[in-house]
Amino acid sequence: MSLLLESFADWWGRLCRRIDILEEKVDRILARSEAATSKRQIDGNQTYSSPSRSEASQSQRANEDVIDKGILSMEAANALIDAYKARMMPNLPFVIIPSDQSTEEIRRTRPVVFLTVLTAALYDNMPLQRVLEEQVKSAVSDRMVFKGEISFDLLQGLLIHIAWSQYHSRPRRFSQYLHLATSIIVDRRLDRAPVSWGRDEQRAVIGCYYFSSSISRILQKLSTFPHTPYIEDCCQSLAASSTYPSDSQLLHTTHLQRLLESIDDLSPQNAPELHCTDAVLEPHFRTMKAELDQFRADSLTAFAHNQFLVMQFYTAELYLCQITLFDRKTPSDSMFWSSLRVEALSVGLVAARQFFQFYLALPWRSETVFNNTQWVQGGFCLTLAAKLSVAASDSSINRQVAKLRDSLDMSLILRQVILRFQGLVTPLVDARGERDVFYHYENRLKRLQWWYETQMAQIPVQRQPHASPIAMAYNPILTAGPSPLTTEDLQTQWPSLLPDSTIDDLFNEWSPDMGIYFGFE
Repeated sequence: MSLLLESFADWWGRLCRRIDILEEKVDRILARSEAATSKRQIDGNQTYSSPSRSEASQSQRANEDVIDKGILSMEAANALIDAYKARMMPNLPFVIIPSDQSTEEIRRTRPVVFLTVLTAALYDNMPLQRVLEEQVKSAVSDRMVFKGEISFDLLQGLLIHIAWSQYHSRPRRFSQYLHLATSIIVDRRLDRAPVSWGRDEQRAVIGCYYFSSSISRILQKLSTFPHTPYIEDCCQSLAASSTYPSDSQLLHTTHLQRLLESIDDLSPQNAPELHCTDAVLEPHFRTMKAELDQFRADSLTAFAHNQFLVMQFYTAELYLCQITLFDRKTPSDSMFWSSLRVEALSVGLVAARQFFQFYLALPWRSETVFNNTQWVQGGFCLTLAAKLSVAASDSSINRQVAKLRDSLDMSLILRQVILRFQGLVTPLVDARGERDVFYHYENRLKRLQWWYETQMAQIPVQRQPHASPIAMAYNPILTAGPSPLTTEDLQTQWPSLLPDSTIDDLFNEWSPDMGIYFGFE
């Protein structure tokens, strides 16, 4: 694992030196573009057509894009498209923009893709990004609702917009956009196997499945686009030809997602009969652990540089620990540490440490190009790691897990993650006075940190002979921010850590009764 991390760090170091130059170019061009368009006094509350124009003029205006309307210059669009291809597209292997396809050609032949790419790539200019987001809403509603359009360009544009929906204004509409994308696939019959469908269509079908499955499983919702044999055929076909390097990844992505679905099928919500005793659950736990280990050996080593797959893998591994430990709320054995539970806790502590070794080795600002699912995965892993660390402080299992708990050093991890996000927060606000996603994420991290340090401070020192004074200390400066919450509030509100498109749903729906909670009972 250490060799993989070193190799990954070297590779990323070379790539990021090139990307830094590109980002500086984007910043300079955007500054000039904003200065040129500021005279138009465009903000998020204005439309870009005059109500006094004739019907013909209004129709012509409706067909204008963000370049025609003066929201962005063509020079800025070129820089944003280049930045998207270099930094963001690797995290969305379901929609490919060829390196030799010019910005002007994308604008002419793929107008919705053009608009959604520009919107996603503007993460460093949140107010302008929110202006373009309104343009996306108008384009989608006009094309789908009023014109009945179900074009492939619209489908790909929706997938791009879904992928970076953490940047959308509230309330975010991840599920609604995903349903629209799914409806296009169904209406165009892309989810079945005529010979005529090409690689782009196959990637889009896989993408719809992935987003539907990954979010529904973590958020415990119904998946509206289930796996089918045809999806497997698409993966095999793309892997066989591998027109782009990411095509060979999709087979492994789908395989890993199927493993996560199998793990979720073992949860108390889906299979309560498996959780009567450890003897019933244990063989299923071992089967899934063996399959994950096999995936690590067969696939993960070959994709050591691929943050998309690595984050997905550790999410699946930690999810197995989640359902084995925290989803089981049987009163009679809630505090009994069986051999299975100790093993699951140990597996989780190791997986959490490896995940954060990988994540904290990523270059600064890597979070800006994470897709929405990666943000959900990161929040899930961070929160579960804190729960595992608190659980591992039980004196009755100190001998078995103390070294693993101290090796994780959750207190240090929280401080490091908070520092990374503090570097991303800006003072900018949009037309409605809202702050950026990084600001809200930092506050949620501080709430998690406050909860974790409070829980650890309540554990007698004699029960933690291996704990370091630093790990036990409560730092009021680092945890300053949101006012402290009661334990009951934190048990129901921990999902607000995740700054994804479904935060509001998480906050309201993930409760202790659903097995997602801070306390270890």
